[in-house]
Amino acid sequence: MRCLVFDVPSGEHTVCAQEDLPLSFPNPGWVEIDAESIVRASASVLRRAAEWCAATGRTALAIGLTNMRETAFAWQRCTGRPLYPGILWMSEQSAPKVEAWRAAGLDDLIRTRTGLSNHTFFFASKVAWLLDEHPSIRRLADVGDLQVGTVDSWLLYRLSGGRSHATDVSNASRYQLMDLRRRAWDPELADALGVPISCLPEIRASETAFGVTDPDLVGAAIPITGVIADQQASLYGHGCEDRGELKITFGTSGVACLNTGEDAPLVDGLVTSVGWEDRTGRACYELEGSAFHSGFTLRWLSERFKDPVAWASPMDRSPLLASDRVYVLPAFTQMGAPRWPAGRGAAILGLGMDSTVRDMTRAGLEAMVFQAHDLFVAMGGPQDAGGGEVAVDGGGAANDYLCQLLADLLGRTVVRPVLSEVTSIGAAKAALGGVGLDVPRYFAQDRSRATRFMPGDDRVYALEGYARWVDLVETVLA
Repeated sequence: MRCLVFDVPSGEHTVCAQEDLPLSFPNPGWVEIDAESIVRASASVLRRAAEWCAATGRTALAIGLTNMRETAFAWQRCTGRPLYPGILWMSEQSAPKVEAWRAAGLDDLIRTRTGLSNHTFFFASKVAWLLDEHPSIRRLADVGDLQVGTVDSWLLYRLSGGRSHATDVSNASRYQLMDLRRRAWDPELADALGVPISCLPEIRASETAFGVTDPDLVGAAIPITGVIADQQASLYGHGCEDRGELKITFGTSGVACLNTGEDAPLVDGLVTSVGWEDRTGRACYELEGSAFHSGFTLRWLSERFKDPVAWASPMDRSPLLASDRVYVLPAFTQMGAPRWPAGRGAAILGLGMDSTVRDMTRAGLEAMVFQAHDLFVAMGGPQDAGGGEVAVDGGGAANDYLCQLLADLLGRTVVRPVLSEVTSIGAAKAALGGVGLDVPRYFAQDRSRATRFMPGDDRVYALEGYARWVDLVETVLA
């Protein structure tokens, strides 16, 4: 949890506070977070930001909120008491619901109405699981005393002192319950999936009034005027505001987002969501693919081999033939888009007598790029996806080897901005739009200082390695 303060109009920023958010793993494949801990952390960083503004003679104009998506929270309407820990996007306890929906023939309905797939990744199956597995929660739903929502909705409710139960269209488009084109909850779909619409938050534009913070909680009454989901916030923060512009985030997961303008196309292996809706009511859509364990692979390697900075160190860029490489298949739970291989369980292949930790680290970086290339091709590849430069962010993008390999494989210039907090920029732009200000496309960015990686001469070796990696994915994870 992190809070940045941006100056208007210069875009200069200050990191005021941050807090870690521990996760729990109560059963294999389950990932949860304490609902109160995320409120405490949010209130703490906001309070410190408000104190910083007061101490430096600044006025806190508005708050923009960006958050991890799909994570499900449930609380009692009349008391605000959380009823269960937050179920994270990667958690898999709702797999039986997904299989039941598939058996009932609901895959096509979910896909065509929402742009999403029938998968545990999304919000609705988590709430449906809660309602089935916890009769007390079901009883609250039956009497209209249940509220549910993603991180933004839960925080809005608590930060506003219980006065706001809302979400924005970018988050709502990840619920599996919103009609993608009408940007409204779908009663037929909600009924089919067994999630009462009465417990869902109100859907609003990304740039609008969401409420005001409770001074008793955060130390000041500050309007919340921007809410946007993290990946869409990254797209917005990069300035990818026109159709055909592309960004790739190398975080815990690797996510590629392509701005599709006012169109909402359905592409096999990918999902379609709302990017954002501005204060005028104009919506922008995005095509998206997520590689679930992109950056997590580097974290895993660093922790197991006791070398926390290996991935950040300069890598040997000498060309390697496919037969000389080590390969990582990062399917710790599932690999994700666009191939969705059935097999689970990560693998390190191609180890030789002389293989080193750096060889495995290089293979982990290459796996991140290979998955990004997969997503790029699925989005239309060199002909269509992203007419020019490709923007990157996330912790993995700090590695020069990764960025150069990406440029080589995609045949595109890769742009890494100076400020890595691109999702925060997107949230700030939404908040400023919500108070009626016209915000520059590249707010808080100096594009002249961005690092650019030009496509090089090693593409043949990169493609050979990629082709072998694809072969291994299709063989080992079949």
